[in-house]
Amino acid sequence: MAINVNRLLILLLIFLGIVCYGTARKDSLQDKASKYYNIAVNQVSDNGEWLVATKVYRRNYDTAMVMRTHKSGVKAVIGTLTKMTQYSFVKDDQLLASGQGRAVLWNLNTGKKKEVKISSDHHEAENITQSGVLEKGEKYFLLTKDSVLHLYNARSELLTAIGGVQYFRVDKSGTKLFIVKKTGHKTELICYADKKLSSLYKTSDAMTSMEEIPSGNLLIVKEKIKRGTSNEGRFQKVVFVDVLKGELMFPDIGEAAQSEYLRFTEIQNGKKIMITGIKHIPAEKGTVDIWYGNDGNLEAKEEGTSVLRYWMWEKGGNTIKKVPSDRFSMVVSLDSPNYFLMFNRDELQNYTTLFPLIHAYIYDLKNDSYKDLGIMQAEISVSNGGAYFLYKNTDERWVLVNMKTFDMLPLVKEDLKKAFFSPDGQTIFFESSSDLWKYDIKTGRFTALNMDHNNEVKILTKKENDLYPETGYNFRKSTVDVNLPVLLSVTKKGSIEKAFFKWDNGRLKKIMASSKSNITWYKTGQSLDDAVYVEESLHYPPRMVYKETGKENASVIFQSNTQDTTSALIRRDIISFKNTDNQPLKGLLYYPIGYTEDKKYPMIVHIYEVQSRNPNQYLSPLNNFPVGFDIKKLLEQGYFVYLPDIVNGSLGVGWSALDCVESSLDALKDHPNVDLGNVGLIGHSFGGYRTNFIATRSNRFKTYISGAGAADLTRMYFSYNETSSTPFYWQFEEGQYNMHSSFAENKKLYVENNPIENVHKVSAPILLWTGMEDKRIVWDQTMEFYIGLKRNKKGVVALFYPGEAHVFTTGSEAEKDLALKIQDWWDYFLKGKKQIPWIEKQMKNSPSTFVFYKNN
Repeated sequence: MAINVNRLLILLLIFLGIVCYGTARKDSLQDKASKYYNIAVNQVSDNGEWLVATKVYRRNYDTAMVMRTHKSGVKAVIGTLTKMTQYSFVKDDQLLASGQGRAVLWNLNTGKKKEVKISSDHHEAENITQSGVLEKGEKYFLLTKDSVLHLYNARSELLTAIGGVQYFRVDKSGTKLFIVKKTGHKTELICYADKKLSSLYKTSDAMTSMEEIPSGNLLIVKEKIKRGTSNEGRFQKVVFVDVLKGELMFPDIGEAAQSEYLRFTEIQNGKKIMITGIKHIPAEKGTVDIWYGNDGNLEAKEEGTSVLRYWMWEKGGNTIKKVPSDRFSMVVSLDSPNYFLMFNRDELQNYTTLFPLIHAYIYDLKNDSYKDLGIMQAEISVSNGGAYFLYKNTDERWVLVNMKTFDMLPLVKEDLKKAFFSPDGQTIFFESSSDLWKYDIKTGRFTALNMDHNNEVKILTKKENDLYPETGYNFRKSTVDVNLPVLLSVTKKGSIEKAFFKWDNGRLKKIMASSKSNITWYKTGQSLDDAVYVEESLHYPPRMVYKETGKENASVIFQSNTQDTTSALIRRDIISFKNTDNQPLKGLLYYPIGYTEDKKYPMIVHIYEVQSRNPNQYLSPLNNFPVGFDIKKLLEQGYFVYLPDIVNGSLGVGWSALDCVESSLDALKDHPNVDLGNVGLIGHSFGGYRTNFIATRSNRFKTYISGAGAADLTRMYFSYNETSSTPFYWQFEEGQYNMHSSFAENKKLYVENNPIENVHKVSAPILLWTGMEDKRIVWDQTMEFYIGLKRNKKGVVALFYPGEAHVFTTGSEAEKDLALKIQDWWDYFLKGKKQIPWIEKQMKNSPSTFVFYKNN
C-alpha cells in the first residue's frame, strides 16, 4: 500500500498540536493556581507587636513571613523563613523558629539571625526536633534527637540540660515544664519551674501518657504494667499528681487492660474526677451478618461496639466509687460528685434524624436513685460546680434544672440558642438571632442587653468543656465571665457580614467590621484593646490588618497575591427575585471581566442551596469547589456566572429548585448583556441532584454539568449511607432533602421529585461525573442516570474516576482532567467552539444533536 508522506506529516503535526495544546492548557491552568496563596496566622506575640503568617499555596506551605503589626504595607514584613513549623516569641522581641532539624533565633529589632546549633556525640547538625518558650518568653527550650532538653534564658544562656527525655508538656500557665524521662532502669516524672528541677514520681514501668486537667490543678499519668509475657498481661495504672502540693494519688479502678481507653472528666476544678473506661470491640465478620429491624446501633456493623464503665474519684481521702452502668450505657458528668445524666443512646434511635432524642434520667450516686427527666434533645449546658443545668426539650425550649431541689423550670422565651452560665452559676447568658439575653435565676427575669436587636449575637470569649466528646452530642460546661472584657460577634441576618465588639462593664466598642469584606481570622489580647486579622473581599485578595479598638481606621500590614490585577475589575450585582411562594430570594451575578455594554455573553448558573450569604468572597483560583468551578477563570473567559438562592417548598426538593432557578432567570429577562438563550447549569452533590432534576423538567438551559448527584431518590431513600453508617432516609425526612414525610406517607412527593422518573424528558446535552470510591452518593447513581439517558438516546457523556471519592484529591490527575473537560464542555456548547474530539465523539453520532443545540 502506498503511503502519502505529506498527508502523514500533516496528521502528525495535527496530533502534536493537539498534544501540545492540551499540555499547554494543563500547564496554564495549574501554573495560575500555583501562584496564588492564602494566609494562615501562626503566632502573634504577647505584646501584639509581631506576628508570623504562612503563605499557604495549593501544594506547599513552607514559607512564613514575619511582620511588625504597627507598620503598614511592604514595610511591615521584615523577612521570611522557610521550612519551619514551630514559632515562639522570646522576650526582647526575639523569634525562635524551628523545623527540619534546624532552629533560628532572630532579633526582630536588629534583624540579626542566629542559627542555633547543638552538637552531640551522634548528631552534629540538624538535630533539633522541638522548640518552645516558658514564662512568656523569659526562657526557651530546644529538644534534640538524642533526647536532651536544653533550657535557656532570653539571653541564650544555658540554664540546664535534661537527658533521657521521652516526652514533655508545657503547663496551662506557661510557667512549668512537666517531663517524662528515662533514669537508669526507671521512668521519672519531673517538673521544671522557677529555675528548679523537682522529681514528682518515679516507677519501674513505662509512663504511656500525661495530661493536665482544664483547671491545671492535677496532672494525670497513665502507666503501663506488664504481667507475664503475653499482650493480654498488659494493664494500666493511673496516677494523679497534685501539681501545687506535689502529692501522689493512686485511684484504684482495678485491672484496666492496655487496650481500654481511659478518659478523665474534671469536676469542680479538680476536687473530683470522673473516670470513664472505654473498651472497643471490633465488628466481627462471620458466615452471616445479621441485621435486625429494631437495631438502634447500625454504626456498630462497621465501627464495632464499646463497653463502658465509670468511676467517681474524690481528692479528699483519695476515695473512689463505681458508677453503675448496667441500666444505662451512657453516663454524663454534670460537674457534680453525686449527680449524673444517664440514658441509653440506642433507645430512641430510629434514624429519622441525625441525632436522636434521648430518654434521660438523673442518677443520685449517694442515694443510688434515679429521677426521670423524660424525653429531651441531646443538648445540655452545665453551670460551674453543677448547681444547675439546662437541657432542651422536644419543643426546642430550654429547661432549667435545680440540682438541689430537682425543680424543672421551662423557660418561656423563644429563640434562645447557646447558653452560658456566669462563674457563680446565678446568671445565664443566651445567644439568639436578635440580641444577647440575660436571665437572672433568682428573680426569673429576662433582660435584653441591647447589643443588637436585629441581628444574631454570639459570645466568642467563653469557656467550654466538652463533658462527653465520644457521643458527638452537645454536652458542655459553659461559662462566660462578664467581669472581664468579652468579645462578641454580630452577624447580619441572611449573610456572613460580621462586626466584632468589645463588651466591657456594659459598654460596647467596635473592634472591626466586615460589611464589605470577610474577616477570616482574628487575634485579640486579653484586654481586647487591639486586634490582628486576615481580611479579604471580592475586589482584593487576603490581607493582614491591625486595628486598635475604638479607632475608625485600620492598618493594612500586608497584601497577598499582588499579581492579581483583575479582581479589582470584577463587577457583581445582587439580583432580587421571589419564588412562586412569594419568598424573597437573592442571586449573585458576576460580570465577565472586561465586558462591554454593546455585547451579549453566555452565562453559567451554579446551584446548591442559599448562596447569597457571602457576596464578599475573594474569587481565588484555590477556591474552585466543586472541581472545575473556578468563578474568576470563567469571568476572564467571557462568561457571566450566576449563583441563585434555592429554598425548599411544599412541592418538594426538586420542584422547589426548578421554581427558584427559573424565577431567578426571569429576574434577568431584561438584562441587556446576558444571553438567556446561551445558559448552562452546573451542580455537585446536592446541587448535582438538583441539576439532574431540572434537566428533566426545564427547557431554559442549553447544557448541564452534574457531579456526584443522586438520580434515583427512591433507591437512595432505601439505601445505607456508608459515610455516616446510617440509613439514608433521615436526610430525606429531616435533613438536606427536607421532604417532611416518609416515603410511605407521601409516595407521590418522592416520585414527582425523582429525576430518573423523567429521564426521557431531558432536552439538552449533559456531562455527568463521579468518583468511583464515593461512599456518600454512590457512583452507580450517576451510572443509573447515564443508562437512562443512553436508553432514551440523549446526548450524554459520563466520566467515572477510579480511586476518587465524593471530593477529588487536591492536585490529582483526576482533578486536573475534570477541570479541563468541564472547561471544554462550556466552550463547546456555550461558545460554539468545535473540534474537541472527546465531545464530538458523542455529539456527531447523536441522532438528536440538532435538538440539543436549539435555543429555548
